[in-house]
Amino acid sequence: MPPDLDHYEIYYADKLWNLLPAVYRTEDTDIYSANGPLREMVNRIGAQAAIVRRSIDRLWEDQSIESCDDWVISYIGDLLATNLVASLDARGQRLDVANTIYYRRRKGTVAILEEIAYDITGWQARAVEFFRRLSRTRHSLDSAINVPGDTAADNATLQIAQGLAGAWTNSMIGGWADLRNAYGASQAQSPNIISTAVQSPSAFDEYFHTADVRAGKGRSGWYNISKLGVFLWRLQSFGVNQSTPVQYGNCYTFDPTGRQIPLFAASTRPLGDTWVSPQEWQLPSPISTPLFKACLANPQTIELYDAIEPDGVTLRSNSLGIFTKPGSFYELIDVSQITAFPELPNTSPQIMIFPETGIFETLQPIGAAITVHYQYGFSAPMGAGPYDRRIIGQTITSNPLPIVNVSGGGNAIKLLGSVQGVGTLSINDSLTYNAILDISNIQQLTVTAQNQTRPVIRLAPLPQGGVKEWILTGVNDGNLTLEGLFFSGGDIVLRGSFNTVTLTCCTFDPGTAAEQAVPEDESVSSPPLIFAQSLDGRDLIPTHLWIEGEVIQLNIDRCILGPVRTRKGGEVETLTMTNSIVQAISTQAPNSPTQSPSAPDQPDLTLSFTTGLTNLSRCTLLGASHLHKLEGSECIFDDVMVVENSQNGCVRFSAWSMGSVIPRQYQSVEVPGKAPLFTSREFGRPGFAQLLENVDNNILSGDPNATISAGAVDGSEMGAFASLKNPIKESSLLIKYQEYMPLGLNPVLIHVT
Repeated sequence: MPPDLDHYEIYYADKLWNLLPAVYRTEDTDIYSANGPLREMVNRIGAQAAIVRRSIDRLWEDQSIESCDDWVISYIGDLLATNLVASLDARGQRLDVANTIYYRRRKGTVAILEEIAYDITGWQARAVEFFRRLSRTRHSLDSAINVPGDTAADNATLQIAQGLAGAWTNSMIGGWADLRNAYGASQAQSPNIISTAVQSPSAFDEYFHTADVRAGKGRSGWYNISKLGVFLWRLQSFGVNQSTPVQYGNCYTFDPTGRQIPLFAASTRPLGDTWVSPQEWQLPSPISTPLFKACLANPQTIELYDAIEPDGVTLRSNSLGIFTKPGSFYELIDVSQITAFPELPNTSPQIMIFPETGIFETLQPIGAAITVHYQYGFSAPMGAGPYDRRIIGQTITSNPLPIVNVSGGGNAIKLLGSVQGVGTLSINDSLTYNAILDISNIQQLTVTAQNQTRPVIRLAPLPQGGVKEWILTGVNDGNLTLEGLFFSGGDIVLRGSFNTVTLTCCTFDPGTAAEQAVPEDESVSSPPLIFAQSLDGRDLIPTHLWIEGEVIQLNIDRCILGPVRTRKGGEVETLTMTNSIVQAISTQAPNSPTQSPSAPDQPDLTLSFTTGLTNLSRCTLLGASHLHKLEGSECIFDDVMVVENSQNGCVRFSAWSMGSVIPRQYQSVEVPGKAPLFTSREFGRPGFAQLLENVDNNILSGDPNATISAGAVDGSEMGAFASLKNPIKESSLLIKYQEYMPLGLNPVLIHVT
């Protein structure tokens, strides 16, 4: 029972007060409506008595790990000698203690090692005993093996289950590699790769390798008797339902902004008593063409494409699907009408899908509007996305009334005619909206996406050039909340006066820089492209958040944004940004000298404020910035930052670029400007703003033992993904494995994504 409902504090305070002699109570104070010092002391004693009473009431519940208070978890864990690890919160530690007996009964098995990895880190994992992948000379005690196709069905299944033969390639243990199966051959990994390769490490290699005696780390030191590889999928797979694809001719992109991004598989692997070692299509990894072709050949076993249940009505949502809407309902295009490149002879499918680029082509006229379901990969639930935006333990605030619901995509928002400055505009699907309404007289307004949806507002470029603007005007210190919105193709402008402006889980498209190709004929010069283009030929320009009015408090949390700047006399008194990424695309010519952001009106700045305090916590800034005053913690400043008032404030546990003018630093490191810190700097890629494994090699100076990969306050990484606690999860997993690893085996943690 919550403390404010049991009234124990007032009960025991009154009971103790009434036990005191009346003469002392009378002399305590002469003011009837105020407590005297004696009464205040009795109230505090009563509050402590209430705590003791509640503890007594919960003695029975505290004997069970399912119902005990959080502070009791460690004591119950001590009774079981459970090795609690730092990466788990109270809920995770409760599950860890509850599963201790379950873990120990299965100690040393591959199944429990994979399940522990998932329970401790939240990442999908596959454990591979590398001694089974060693090529060796067989001896007389080894069981005889044959080509699985030449043996009885049960014997072939047993050989595959024991690792004596490959399920896809039929390569026999110690035998020649069979390259005839495209998907199986694509999983081959060389034990001698020590540099970064294009292909991700594979846990599904069916070939056999010579021994590698190097220490197990990264891609080296895998194949040895004492090595057990733990392949980890750190990226998450997010599913978008009924999204609007971008069309150009008979080609479409799954991504609603027209980007070519890889399609991901949904995470569907089983755990617990139903455990089987997962296959690639059950893990959150990019879908390759060989894997997709294997799915099309056997869709009932390799469930990547959506399907209809035997009842003929229920949709079984897998990893991707293409739908038409000839009437009021969506209809799934059957998997028999889907193909991959190259098209098989003597077939006539309707759709050809290219999963590596997220493009599909219609080979026959469809005759109806097309929507798609697909999965994309990213490091965290950040920006607009189809995930639960609620936070455990955080009170949910109700949206202001009246609530206006919008759905259907297209110009449905514009058809409303106007939006009032008081109330809520809720977008209830994941379709694309191509028009928006300016909103004035904002007093208390929320524009939100329905939870677990990702609507996209994608504006077309103006015919005469320039950028469309969505203008939001506040009056009388209004309050504005934008939540869950994906805005692309234009800018957002704040005018008037606002008390608070709150952005939560929003994506304001930061744009994509064009790849600068080397011309074949150097004598022919053409102006270099600045921005990449979408499939339908639009420039992928950044969305600016322009502040032209007065904002007392600008709050940004779990967002991915383009530049945030002031202009025309706009002011922000306090900017508070947490767990977010801000990127500015350079519009300078290639190989031009880098300019210091000495002036706030300089182009290509991520943040630009001439007044007020900027408070950044666990943020990644990709681009230069100009600020008035700064407080920064656990951040990565990828490019030069100039702070006007560098005598105030502090930058702590952060990485800052060479040449910056910032306040005093504490436990921070210096890196070169635009150093190779990230897997990708291109928005839309799965590894966008994800730190490289060798990121610490870029440190120029800093405090002793300071790192970027584990340099946050709690030992996590710096930057926008600090709250994920990835380094802490890995160290906690290794600690946990000390108890449950098979005898004589050493774990090798391998990052697949």
